Amino acid sequence: MLPKRILPVLLLTLLLPLFSNAQTAPSDTAFVDEREKLFIHTDRDVYTSGEKIWFRGYLENQSYNSAAPVSAYIYVELYADTLVSRVKIRNAPGEGYSGFIQLGDRIDPGSYILRGYTRNMENYPRDEMFHKRIEIVSKRAKPVFESAPEAREFDIQFLPESGHMIAYRPSKIAFKAVGSDGFGIRASVLLYNSADSLLGIYETRHRGMGLINILSADPRGYYAIVRDSAGVTKRLNLPAVESAGATIALTRINDRFSVRAEISSGYAARVNGGKGGNNVYLEIKNSSETLYKKQILNEFSQQSLTETIHLAQMPAGVNSIQIVTENGIILAERLFFTHRKFKSSVSVKPYSLFDISESNPQETVYKPRDLVQLRIAVKDTAGRPVPADFSVSVTDSALAPYNVNRNNILSHLELCSELKGEIEDPGYYFNNQTQESERYLDLLMMTQGWRCHTVSTGESGREYSMKISGSVSGLFRKEAKRTYLMVFCPEIQLTNAFYLDQLSKFTMEGIHFPDSSKFLFGVAGRQGGQLYGVNIEKEKFPAFSFTNKRAPKLTDKTLFVAAAKEQTSISGEFMERKLEEAVIVAPEKTILKPRYNPSPFLESFSRGQLKEREELQNYDQMQVQDYLIIAYPNLHIESDSQGNRRIISPRNVSMSGPGEPLLYVDGLKWDSTSLLDQYRMTIEEIENVAYLSGTAGALYNTVGGVILITSRKTGKIIEKNAPNVARVTPLGYQKSVKFYAPAYDNQLKRNNPLKDLRTTLYWSPSVKTDAEGIAKFEFYTTDRSGKMNIDIQGITGSGEPVISKYSIDVKRSE
Repeated sequence: MLPKRILPVLLLTLLLPLFSNAQTAPSDTAFVDEREKLFIHTDRDVYTSGEKIWFRGYLENQSYNSAAPVSAYIYVELYADTLVSRVKIRNAPGEGYSGFIQLGDRIDPGSYILRGYTRNMENYPRDEMFHKRIEIVSKRAKPVFESAPEAREFDIQFLPESGHMIAYRPSKIAFKAVGSDGFGIRASVLLYNSADSLLGIYETRHRGMGLINILSADPRGYYAIVRDSAGVTKRLNLPAVESAGATIALTRINDRFSVRAEISSGYAARVNGGKGGNNVYLEIKNSSETLYKKQILNEFSQQSLTETIHLAQMPAGVNSIQIVTENGIILAERLFFTHRKFKSSVSVKPYSLFDISESNPQETVYKPRDLVQLRIAVKDTAGRPVPADFSVSVTDSALAPYNVNRNNILSHLELCSELKGEIEDPGYYFNNQTQESERYLDLLMMTQGWRCHTVSTGESGREYSMKISGSVSGLFRKEAKRTYLMVFCPEIQLTNAFYLDQLSKFTMEGIHFPDSSKFLFGVAGRQGGQLYGVNIEKEKFPAFSFTNKRAPKLTDKTLFVAAAKEQTSISGEFMERKLEEAVIVAPEKTILKPRYNPSPFLESFSRGQLKEREELQNYDQMQVQDYLIIAYPNLHIESDSQGNRRIISPRNVSMSGPGEPLLYVDGLKWDSTSLLDQYRMTIEEIENVAYLSGTAGALYNTVGGVILITSRKTGKIIEKNAPNVARVTPLGYQKSVKFYAPAYDNQLKRNNPLKDLRTTLYWSPSVKTDAEGIAKFEFYTTDRSGKMNIDIQGITGSGEPVISKYSIDVKRSE
């Protein structure tokens, strides 16, 4: 039944700008559909069950020239074959898109995929979303990243430069061989012509990639015998040699490219369906802009053009050279990569060594539980300070193996986000660039497709605020006319009503709410009639499809397994000893500190004060008010003047009679316990409940009693009997949680017998430089000795992605 006492109040606030047809903030309603790029930095790549995956997202416009604000929210999901966890993260001041995913204690060990995206990114192919592999090791099961037996199966592709081989013209053919796990493999390619003559033997050079050069393509074609390192062979035909077509030949000479574009006479018109239009153009583009365009003119029996590209004049990242018709049809395409010419430098040093030159490095060794103070300095090529914002992770190298060639913010934003498919060890192409790595990078450009040909579906704009949509209908096929829709959400102090007139569908937007916020929607006629139904649309999320789920390659599995076992065994041994001591010290009273603490002060409770889910589950179908008077006999229920039930505490008595105890739900104070009845809250919807009576409520400045409730994280629509009422708990943004690390800043803490074997020593989603380009952070080492890795990734004020890696040694005293 819809609460009668709310209706008169709500009618006074009709048509406030919560609905899409009454928005006042353009940023909330403007439909912005431009490509975005997202990178997610996690504190590490390997986790144990029960831990948190800490992360920060970096979101950018794909277009260099776009002035549109990026989305306000990102979605981060953890998948095995099915969804494990999903969180929504807002761009919070001072933290960026930072959050965490909690791993369950009983999560299956194995390889998982972390996926990140915005609503706007749903307009494009799913592989353009951010994907990262995560390895999870269970404390109760043997780690499952041992190498599977090598399957004697592989695949190889032959890819002519710019897409075509033309008869009697020079041609370069790139090839890539991969094993059944998706990683590149070593292979030999024996090239034969149609007369079965061996023309050459070619080997893979890097990550399964190699190159074949042909001086004059034989129109009769070619085939290859391919042999992998295990001796397995395959015979495959190379792509057909065409009699006419368009080609782009790219040759690098030091810091420039020589481009030769050719197109057979009349070929453009044939491709265009014989409708005329011989005009073709050579264009150079990046992901968002056309950088160069020139018509290709006739030369003898073909059209051709030779140009020189100076790399210093090209924007950083993946660029494309295309032969395009006047109608926009792409006849040939060749990708090339340009490294950023002017790079900001990032240096990391301890405070004491910060003024020592790079040419005279000094090693600093720390002891367990020592304080480590580091500075980050960011400068441009002229030595001037650069503003930057970093996320910083400090991890134990034994428990969190670090691959220097893995994907990072630099390799992702400038390389991986522009190409189709998964790039193997993309960081390699940015670490210590050499002529060899440049050749391999160009091979990558020939074997990976460009993402930017796909067109947006135009279904989802950028999400600048949250919205809830639904519809109202009459019962018994009665048309819903001139109805009032009432909305109530205590978490964001929302109480409102809207006159729908002839409308049957509605969208409430321009709102922002945290996760676990509960909304109550009710519909009634002008005279209070309730023969109506209200339906709230379930939020839809993109399907998960990520092929080739290969496990990450760990460099030292034995060391990692041993370290993980040591961490589990020692901490488990101490916890058993600690529990025994607790029983001896306070046997007369059990003190509980619940995982989901209902108190805004995070206090502890006695067993009689707190009821948790294991005890509550037997009463799931009971309303919370009814359960409270059973569980806490001092409470009872009475009805107010409008017929709403409220809870009465015998200790809270005033001149007007008995009063209500205070009520807190998820740390937020509610105005009255009658809202529990109006909201029809059941035990199934709560995680725990506590009642503090008398002086136990001193923190709340009352002796009249306090009821504390933690709601369950259901994230689903809860069906109720009344058709004119709907309650929904949509996915809201994750509340900010700080990473905790102990501070051993006095002798008592340093002598604490509890072993500190944390894998992540320090995590901060936002470490910013000051006016001098300096950022500072500090942390304490743990009880483990060995190398600790400091992973620094971030972005400068001008949008340049920057990275740095540093390490320290921790040694026990002899």
